[in-house]
Amino acid sequence: MIKVIIVDDEYLVRERLKISVDWNGLGFEVAGEAADGEEALLLLQHAPIQLAIVDINMPIVDGLAFAKNAQMNYPDLKIVILTGYSSFDFAKTAIQAGVSDYLLKPINMDELLEVLRKMRLSIDKETTRKELQENFQKNVRESNGILRRRFIQLLLDGSATKPSESKLQMHLPKLRNDQVVIIVFSIDKAKEVEEPTPKWKRFAVFNIFSEIFSRMKHAETTFDEEDRTVVLVNPDCDQSDRTITKSIYETCMEAIEAGRLYLKFTVTVGVGGVAQGYDGIAQSYKEAIIACKYKTVYGYDRIIMFDSLPKQALNADLSYIREEMIIKLRLGNKDVIAEWLNRLFAAIKEHKHSLDRLYLTVYELVVTLTIYATENKLDITQYVGEAFNPTILVDELERIEDIEAWCQDIYRNVLEQTHRLKQSTPAKLVEKAKAQIDGHYADSELDLNAVARSIFVNPSYLSRIFKSETGYSFVEYLTKCRMLKAKELMENGCKNLYFVAEMVGYKDSHYFSKCFKKHFSVPPSKFIDNG
Repeated sequence: MIKVIIVDDEYLVRERLKISVDWNGLGFEVAGEAADGEEALLLLQHAPIQLAIVDINMPIVDGLAFAKNAQMNYPDLKIVILTGYSSFDFAKTAIQAGVSDYLLKPINMDELLEVLRKMRLSIDKETTRKELQENFQKNVRESNGILRRRFIQLLLDGSATKPSESKLQMHLPKLRNDQVVIIVFSIDKAKEVEEPTPKWKRFAVFNIFSEIFSRMKHAETTFDEEDRTVVLVNPDCDQSDRTITKSIYETCMEAIEAGRLYLKFTVTVGVGGVAQGYDGIAQSYKEAIIACKYKTVYGYDRIIMFDSLPKQALNADLSYIREEMIIKLRLGNKDVIAEWLNRLFAAIKEHKHSLDRLYLTVYELVVTLTIYATENKLDITQYVGEAFNPTILVDELERIEDIEAWCQDIYRNVLEQTHRLKQSTPAKLVEKAKAQIDGHYADSELDLNAVARSIFVNPSYLSRIFKSETGYSFVEYLTKCRMLKAKELMENGCKNLYFVAEMVGYKDSHYFSKCFKKHFSVPPSKFIDNG
């Protein structure tokens, strides 16, 4: 509905105009009335008025003065003057004042209706024209924004041809072609499940951080393909590298503090190394992404500089994971396995291992579990998928705690499934035999015959089903059990070999040392010294 006001110092005229016209039927809504031009100007400040019907002769501010003032401040307002004058000079003055039309008093209702229809058509036409113009300008802005984002993304990906100066000036007007640093802002995952990150969070980060970095003389902000906020900034080349880093660090810190204050969620900032010119942007961007991913190891809500990341070698020997875990899986103690996994991931977090080492650790854990599952004729694709990729898993879960929880879950599920499959009579007998060994390994007299007697089976039969169910002979299992207990005692500070040997069922400490060396490839004395 087109909003209209009626301005006349005569109350009866205003009332007649209100009740004599079907305003709603014509597409109008009477939004207010005034007794003089000054009061009418106040109405214009508080409502989007599109048409004013104004008497020319009023106190304080007359109709023509109102028209001149209104046209200066509200150029789209249509004004119809009510007047007793019909001369050419009056019409000329009214047009100069910005009046759209006028009606002679006394008012002829047919003429009034005709003028209102004409005003309606004129206002609708202008509204349509403005909407088309605004839509066109919006489309141009969006098109330019898409082209800018695509241009910058090609630079970030390193797939752009050498950009022309005109394109650089168009899309990155604040940047110089010298040193460039790329900064990436990654929204930290909420504790509750939130998949994917809501759009409003991404736009909120972009808006706040764009404003903060706009204060820097040479900085441009954009989204990347993952909708992360990315800042390209020229550091001050006249300062030392240390000062350059400090300047960028302080601005990033201001940004994440603003995030904490206004957004009520946290953001991790990854800062790439200083690139030389536009050709180095892709490398700095890649480094910033890697720095962001280190939130998995370092934690959320912080600034991570790529240049400060640990330069750890990728040839770390992780074979101990498979060697130790396969034994624990075959022994089947869920609590021991859960504790071992907990210590493994706690060490990764404490020692700030590299992401590559974390990826390899998760890979080793899954391969070990796959070997164990294959031994027990289980299919674990229901837990890890057809084509397991540790990099994708770690990057998606982000938190060390969530990665550990995932590993704990699949290990527990596979162990439980294996246990269910082993509920046959031979399996139950072997479980009883294992329980005897686990509880009496310190007894130097413990052997196959003793265990067979305790569970009331033939020793030969027990030997055969024990090997079939566990993959170990009875002696191998007993020895492994004793060696692991001995290692645990020494790791906990026990240095007396005679005591250790006796505690795990060996009367002869020399024979114990021989068995320990054969099992761990290092004599116990050296193991204690290294410990």
